[in-house]
Parts: sequence; structure tokens; C-alpha cells
Amino acid sequence: MTLTDSPLPFLIQLAQQECRSAGTREGGNAMIRLVDALLRAAAARQASDLHIEPQMDGIHLRCRIDGLLAEPLPLLPLALQAALLARVKLMAGMDVTGHQLPQDGHIACLGDGTATDIRVSSLPASHGEVLVLRFQRRDEKLLELDSLGFTSENLARFRGFIRRQAGLVIITGPMNSGKSTTLYAAIHALTAPETSIVTLEDPIERQLPGICQVQMRERTGLTYPVALRALLRQDAEKILLGEIRDEETAALAVRIALTGHLLLTTLHTDDCVDAIFRLREMGVPAYLLAAVLTGIVSQRLVRRLCPACREAYTIPADSAEAQALGKDYQAGMKLWRARGCDACQGTGSRGRLALHELLPLTPALRQLILQGAPADALRTAMQKAALPTLWQDGLSKCQQGLTSLAELQRVLG
Repeated sequence: MTLTDSPLPFLIQLAQQECRSAGTREGGNAMIRLVDALLRAAAARQASDLHIEPQMDGIHLRCRIDGLLAEPLPLLPLALQAALLARVKLMAGMDVTGHQLPQDGHIACLGDGTATDIRVSSLPASHGEVLVLRFQRRDEKLLELDSLGFTSENLARFRGFIRRQAGLVIITGPMNSGKSTTLYAAIHALTAPETSIVTLEDPIERQLPGICQVQMRERTGLTYPVALRALLRQDAEKILLGEIRDEETAALAVRIALTGHLLLTTLHTDDCVDAIFRLREMGVPAYLLAAVLTGIVSQRLVRRLCPACREAYTIPADSAEAQALGKDYQAGMKLWRARGCDACQGTGSRGRLALHELLPLTPALRQLILQGAPADALRTAMQKAALPTLWQDGLSKCQQGLTSLAELQRVLG
């Protein structure tokens, strides 16, 4: 029996062994093997995150797979809590004795020498510290722009955004919507020996060859505003700014983009139009926004239907799905749905797919921004320009059999 084939009995066996021999050398060895087994089990399920959560009835282990949390691993006894948390924190280079404040760490290598890349975060809670481990596979290649799920029209628009010599390009969306992946793919596409590119990140999620990457360190005073001011004295042409978080960072980002740099960054907003008003709320004047904005991308991630077991079906006119589609419904409309098979472990999905909404700053839109037009006016202008919304892009991908209407409704509400 291998761990990837059936990890549950193996994990339970290790947990029982650790409980029986707690405080002994044998117990310590069992805990080392238990933690390694947990990490391997999560990785084998292609989990992006592993949650280790002490509760009243035991230690819950939850994995985020294709964007959804599940609990495929066994409940561990609370007797293992101290040793388990200590082992993970030790591997991550965190303070094992500190339990009152949040901590961050990083696991680069398992006990057997296997190279890995796991970010670890701890948070004190009512039943003990909660650990969240985020996995980044080192063998994962940087995605090309062609692989991000853009339609041909949206891909051409996005390439136009990032090929400009100067301006501000914003990727917007909620947490875990793939913003960093899109940013990295864009920077990768711009990388050339004759181009100076600098990234400001917190944290650095991927190592990019040929790029100067700067890790923010707030404890030592290296914040986004400090780094952005320093870049004004550096010979950088293209800049990746991890996120605009506050008024000072927003003002500096606009200033840098106005001085002949191309700056790519992210914002947490619902759609492209909301990004404009978020920057206005941060104190960026309308005339500067109209001058500096090049384009905005809003995106979400949906689960991709398993190609081995997906099935097509026709939507009846009197069905709840037809009512949900409203004006987008057409008689005889065919969509696809999940069934579940061995290839997808019964989930009906394999991997995720991005939905996009792009807003190029046309002269008409710049004029509306200058006039302080409301959000409805900007959305009307998008419709007149025939720019697909997130919903329209998602519905098109439902009809192609890439995802399901139920998944689209779950993600976009």
C-alpha cells in the first residue's frame, strides 16, 4: 500500500503510534512521519491549501481542492495537538514557543530531503493555533498567456494592455481568483534581456528568472510605499506591484505610471468598473485616473468539468435553469453538467478555469471618468462597446462544455 493510493489507514496508524509512545523517541519519530504523510496526502490530492484546525472533538484536516474546502483526511486526536503544531512550526522556521500572536513561515524541504514549497500561517484560536499551509508545486511551469482561458478577443486586448510603454494595468477580483497567476504570466511574456523589470511582492510566490524580485518586509520598514519611492530612482521600465492596499500606495502607483513606467497591479473589487471607484475612494483624482489607466481585467476561477465524464443536456423552457438564464436563454439551448467518475474521484471536475471581463480605456470611457460619471453610465458604455461581462464569458464557456451553469451560478452568485 502506498500513501497516494490509500493514505487514510496509514495516517490513522501513525497517529495511534504517536499517541501510544508520546514523549519518547519513538513518539517523536512517529510525529515526523505523520506530518510528512499529511503533507504528501494533501499534495497527492492536488490541494492548494491544507487547514489544520483544533476543535472540541479533535484536530480537523481540511484541504482546498479546485477552490472548495473538503475534509478527506481523518480526524486526529487532540492529544497530538501540541506535538503536531510544534513539528509543523519547526519545519517552517517559526517560533515553536510563541502561541499568542500570528506567525508566518515557509517549508522548503521535507524530512526525507524532498524539495517542496509550502507557505505556513498560524493564527491563535479558541481551541489552539490554527495552521494553514499553502502549496506551490516547484515543478509547476509558469503559465503562458495563451493558457489562461482568455477568449481570442480578450487575449488580444490584454496583450495590448501590457505592450504599452507606460500606464496602469489592474487585475481585479476576490481572494483566490487567480490574479497573481495572470500577473506572473504577463511579466513572463514581457521578460527580455533588453527590458528592466522589477516586482514588489508580499510574499514572493514564484521565482522568475531574469527578474529583480523584492520581498516586502514591514517589520524592517520595507513597505510598498517605501519600495515604490525607491523605484523612482531605479532604472526600471516595467513594474509588478503585488497589491494596492491604501491611499499612499495608490497615489505612488499612479505617479510612477505617469512618469513613463508600465505598472501592473491588483485590487480586490467585484468588477472592472468597481476598480475605478475604489481608486477614487482612495483619493486618486479623476483627471489622473483618466490619464494613467490603460486597462482593467476582472476575473474569477470556476471548476473545469471532467472531460472523461461530463454530459450534455438540453434545458427545458419551463426549468429553473431557463428562468435563471433569463434573456440569455434560447430554445433548445445545450449545456453540460458533471457526473463523476474514477478519473475525477467522483467530483465531476478536474482543475479550474478563468473567467474574464476586460475594460480597455477608450476615449469615451476616459471622458466619462473625467466627468465623474456614475457606475451605471460606465457599465452602459461597456455594453455599447460590446465588451463581454464575467457572466457572458462564463455562459459561453458553459456552452463549450468547459464548466457548468451550476458552477457559474455558485461563483458569480
